[in-house]
Amino acid sequence: MNFIINFILIILIVFPVNPASAYSPEKYEDYLNNWNSKIKLASEFLDNAEKELKNGNEIQACLNQRKAAKYGIEATESLIKAFKESGSTDDLSNIKAGLNKWKELRDFC
Repeated sequence: MNFIINFILIILIVFPVNPASAYSPEKYEDYLNNWNSKIKLASEFLDNAEKELKNGNEIQACLNQRKAAKYGIEATESLIKAFKESGSTDDLSNIKAGLNKWKELRDFC
């Protein structure tokens, strides 16, 4: 589960967004703030899901996993919007692949 968070963070490092080239700095900042808050929530719910699974509570683990995926999807969609706002849309395939991973995680249980 931590793989997904690490994967998304690597994407940010490999494909940095340049705020100086953003068309609308306010929208860009809003999207990035949304990304940061939602990905933090997703990470917390993934951690909780892992703990619940270790405690043998598969139902609660699944509920936490779905919540994590919900926030992960929202975060990734905000990141895509931020890239588009900044004009950095040459290759979003890795980010879209990450979005698909979140959707798979949501639909897994």
